Amino acid sequence: MMATQPCFSLHEFYGGTIRERLGIAQGLYPDLARELVAKEAFGCQLAQALISQKELTRVMADLDLGGLCGVCGAKPGGGCCSSFMAGENDVVQLLLNLLAGVAVRVFREDAECCFLGELGCPLLFKPMFCLNYNCQQIIRGAGPVRMRHLEQSVGRLLQQQYGLEQLLLEFLRQRGTLRG
Repeated sequence: MMATQPCFSLHEFYGGTIRERLGIAQGLYPDLARELVAKEAFGCQLAQALISQKELTRVMADLDLGGLCGVCGAKPGGGCCSSFMAGENDVVQLLLNLLAGVAVRVFREDAECCFLGELGCPLLFKPMFCLNYNCQQIIRGAGPVRMRHLEQSVGRLLQQQYGLEQLLLEFLRQRGTLRG
């Protein structure tokens, strides 16, 4: 007798707690990883997105965003990476990170984003707000030319991330894992 695969609603993918969403992503990951390996279009798109993500990481390092954000985050009540921001991650983004080789897990249970570890954020594919928000300290420190370069790199990654999300959602619908 064949076991039936779980079927989830859009509400379960985008609603609920971050722990519930992470649990769904981690539960789906083993079977999906095997099935998606055979999908050339998905593999190519993922590879391209990872190239864009590495480029964005380099641009952010050139701007010393880790240093700027770390100083701000160390201040009382400081930092943009709040526990609220963790909730911006959905099952699809968490699955994409797992498929990209990120060991997604909860690092903390305080006022900061639960995915924020000692070395910063391990997620390669992040919510749009995490990638698009730049405080005045970053904007002033970077200057207009470097900010434009940062924004272009973010835009490329978000565009590729969106394409990956659409491929994954369609795949999940076709296999009967997602309804709606």
